[in-house]
Amino acid sequence: MKLLRLLAANLVAPFAIAVALFLLLEGGCRVVGRVRSGSWPESRAEAYTDFVRKIGKAYRLHPVLVVAGRPNAVLEAAGKEVVFNARGQRGTNVLDLPQPKPAGRFRIVCEGGSTTFDLLAENNAATWPARLGRALEKEDVDVANAGFPGWTSLESLLSLEIRDVDLGPDLVVVYSGVNDLQPAGHEPFVPDYSAGHAEILPRVTGVVPVPVRLVSRSLFLEKVLDWLRPGRPEGAEGYAPAYAWTGGARKDDIPAEAVAVYERNLRSTIGVAAAHGARVLLVAQAARIRTGSAAADNEWLKGWTPGLSSAGYLAGLARYNAVAKRLGDEGAALFLDPFGGGGFGDGDFLDPVHFSAAGSEKFARLLSSYVESHFLGAERRGDVPATIAR
Repeated sequence: MKLLRLLAANLVAPFAIAVALFLLLEGGCRVVGRVRSGSWPESRAEAYTDFVRKIGKAYRLHPVLVVAGRPNAVLEAAGKEVVFNARGQRGTNVLDLPQPKPAGRFRIVCEGGSTTFDLLAENNAATWPARLGRALEKEDVDVANAGFPGWTSLESLLSLEIRDVDLGPDLVVVYSGVNDLQPAGHEPFVPDYSAGHAEILPRVTGVVPVPVRLVSRSLFLEKVLDWLRPGRPEGAEGYAPAYAWTGGARKDDIPAEAVAVYERNLRSTIGVAAAHGARVLLVAQAARIRTGSAAADNEWLKGWTPGLSSAGYLAGLARYNAVAKRLGDEGAALFLDPFGGGGFGDGDFLDPVHFSAAGSEKFARLLSSYVESHFLGAERRGDVPATIAR
């Protein structure tokens, strides 16, 4: 009995006091937040998870594409609106593109991930594929936005093959690469992207729920961590369940096998398009570390690619762009690098890879100029150049 009292005095009582103190501090943080904002506050991890869950309602699991848009869904989040058409793709017009394609119409299908989807655009009309369509509408051209957040060149290839060729494209614009870096960072590299990508994508798009750890729900602990680690990226706790990397040191480059698989996917895309009478324009991608945002941008790059450092992300993207250029040099496809001339600045991006409104407009204008002068004009002359480089 004396031993039990001793244990209670030295272990149970201090533990109970610590728990009570923690609950008091946690409750105080929540009451203060309630008084200031008028609603009960959430930790950043909770807020981020709730945000992703809301987004996920507009998406669905797909047996071939991993995750795809839900047909006719409307998503309103963070002051932006996404409207999916009957095909489950982000529309560029009020109505779906007519099928079959009208006689004389030139149709462009844009393939890629969130950078093609134009994730941060205010609405469908503000995306660069929609802007491209408006810039070329006098040429009797329409444009389909077939991009989807998180898709690699593999999902874009499959989407083209199983549904996008049904639109009757004359030109397929491929703007991809950044998402292929995700499976490229996985150890070991898996050529079918089933590891390091396919199991991550449903979680980060909110289609599969991600539980929030109890410790990540605490406002008090969040404030303590902010004090102990000043300058850490906001919301980093919310990414942990989906992006956590426990595989050791991050790599500063991608394996040669990953580069070969990316080339395989692009060659297959070119082959599928050609089999349906379309040519392919491969567009180089950019990742920009913005002045004044270097720390946050480097963390952003690492957050999206478990296994790669930010240097590895940039090195891998350069190797993917080199693959696209080589295919253009071979004459297998058209190739365009709109970023090589330094015409884009920090203000054209809202994060390292996604455009601002100004960036979307600039990108669409460059594409429309190249398509019009180097493709549409050449088509009329019967002379289509293999490579278009800035």
